[in-house]
Amino acid sequence: MPDRNRIGLTGATGFVGRQLLPRLLQQGASVQALARPAPGRNMDAQPGLEWVTGDLACTEALERLTQGTDIVIHLAGATKARNQAAFHEVNATATGRLAGIARQAGVKHFILVSSLAATRPGVSAYAASKAAGERLACEAAGTMPVSIIRAPAVIGPGDMATHQMFRLVAKGFLPVPGGQARNYRFSMIDVEDLAALLTLRALDRTPQAALIAPASHLNVQWQDIAGSAARVTGRNIRMVAVPRLLFSTVGIVADSAARLTGRPHVFSSGKVRELQAGDWLADSVVDLPTPLDTTMTRCLAPFLDSDTPHLLHRTGNDGRDK
Repeated sequence: MPDRNRIGLTGATGFVGRQLLPRLLQQGASVQALARPAPGRNMDAQPGLEWVTGDLACTEALERLTQGTDIVIHLAGATKARNQAAFHEVNATATGRLAGIARQAGVKHFILVSSLAATRPGVSAYAASKAAGERLACEAAGTMPVSIIRAPAVIGPGDMATHQMFRLVAKGFLPVPGGQARNYRFSMIDVEDLAALLTLRALDRTPQAALIAPASHLNVQWQDIAGSAARVTGRNIRMVAVPRLLFSTVGIVADSAARLTGRPHVFSSGKVRELQAGDWLADSVVDLPTPLDTTMTRCLAPFLDSDTPHLLHRTGNDGRDK
């Protein structure tokens, strides 16, 4: 029996990590997962899993995470922060630090889950921090192969960032940016598809450096989301266009609230600029992508009561709804 793949994982308790970790364990990998203890956070022992207590700011914890590992998958990052410096510290500085520690530990493959936003670093502080994180990781890696996965919008159940949106969609309303932004195109990836891709990358015995932007759906518009939701729920979905000025004002208010309370929100001025920056398109489709209606069914299910008629989709290996 071949030796287990030994994987160091950050972000194991996050949105993508909760899908990725069980996949890695099911494939027989041995995982060291970085996490901070928190109320309600499941850090129970499992076969093949060792929890490393700490965070990205703790060099000692990062050294324990990478000790004896073959692959590091870096999922952890900040999608909301009080200011540009806070974004840079987590998404850039800490990423470079981890890559350098991984290289020194003899890690054979560093997999960085970045964002499609990194292709336009001038749009927002988040985008700039992700682009800087990619650069610092490559600089610190030396000859260690680095795979950069520039994920587009990741969707699936259990994501608090889209919780309110899907709650409104279940009621028949889809808020969308107004003006020209209403017709912009974007790519999406189902969280399970991203987890499957990362698992394949991690288990690759001959890793090579790569830079990819994968998607389940390359070319989507807001009307496609509304149409899918209508099929899933069996009801009309009304797109509610939010005027550009109102959109921007809400972002500014969110920024001010974050500064006052110290509690940043995903929706911010930066996020508004990202939504109004034009098309955001990935460059490749994953193998066997999850159909959009299947993803929407899973995302909307928690908000549809038993009295609401809705469709459940079965999918075949050809990716078509059945």
